[in-house]
Amino acid sequence: MTDDTNDNYDDRFASRYIDLLSERVGGRAIACSDQWFAECDNLVKPGRGVFKQGLFVATGQWMDGWESRRSFGRDSRTGDDFDWCILRLGIKGILRGFDIDTNHFRGNAPEFVAVEAANVIGEVNADTQWTELLPKSPSQAHSQNLYHCDNNSQWTHLRLKMFPDGGIARFRAYGEARIARHHFIEGELIDLASVVNGGRGIDASDRFYSSPSNLVMPGRGINMGDGWETKRRRDRSNDWALIELGVAGTIRKVVVDTAHFKGNFPDRMSLQATSVEPGQQPDESTEWQSIISECPLYADREHLFIEQIEVDAMTEFTHVRINIYPDGGISRLRVFGFPNWQRLS
Repeated sequence: MTDDTNDNYDDRFASRYIDLLSERVGGRAIACSDQWFAECDNLVKPGRGVFKQGLFVATGQWMDGWESRRSFGRDSRTGDDFDWCILRLGIKGILRGFDIDTNHFRGNAPEFVAVEAANVIGEVNADTQWTELLPKSPSQAHSQNLYHCDNNSQWTHLRLKMFPDGGIARFRAYGEARIARHHFIEGELIDLASVVNGGRGIDASDRFYSSPSNLVMPGRGINMGDGWETKRRRDRSNDWALIELGVAGTIRKVVVDTAHFKGNFPDRMSLQATSVEPGQQPDESTEWQSIISECPLYADREHLFIEQIEVDAMTEFTHVRINIYPDGGISRLRVFGFPNWQRLS
């Protein structure tokens, strides 16, 4: 079996944005024109897809992706010269780029691809209005195919087209999550850092083993790879991760989860926060306010902080920085507070 490791992996979108279509945030494939060889559900799964040499099933070689039949004569029957798949984003948001990955599809990749989008409440139907975000564009076999998206509207569903047929391993829709104001009642305490509410990991001192973006993912981590872990420090400094909150707000409760980190959890942690103007990011001149002073952490445990929070209950913040001493791994960071909806851009 060939794994999906690729030293030439292009993370230009993954390093800046969240995959709003990922299975881990609730993305789903809901319908397609044909999935004879491989099911469209695979498009939103983690990794780049694997290839199992010589593994044959009833339809042929097993493939980790979405693969349709050869389309001989199809356009004369249906009028279409493409196969399509409709997918629901796990998180509504603004899209900045697509990765249409044909990894391991060498002799059966589509020649061209296109992407349309819709913003609907409920489910798509025959009356759904689709907007073209990516016009029919050439794609390469066994490759990441990266395409920029220049559109500031918010979307809930995508329709992926491949011309005339073939196979795609994974479909990533990178962008900026937008918190759904109507999902919350007045005075509700929410996780301001959660990716579902627009939070994101934007920087870290070290991401040797995994990304700080994992800190704000839904649910508890499934293993040590589903968290933020740094390499072992050999100096007297410490590691840190910077999180942009989905909406500015107060901080009333914090949860730091070291799930699965048993021999490599940090010895201690502290939390700081700051507030910057919309569209800005903290820099070297930013002043940080202490939220939780340095305190011990323990293995494989959810740590709840309420009484330890040092700031006034009315003070609002846009970013938090978690410091770990000296290094190690954390699965999740939850920052609960009351949002300031007026500051939501």
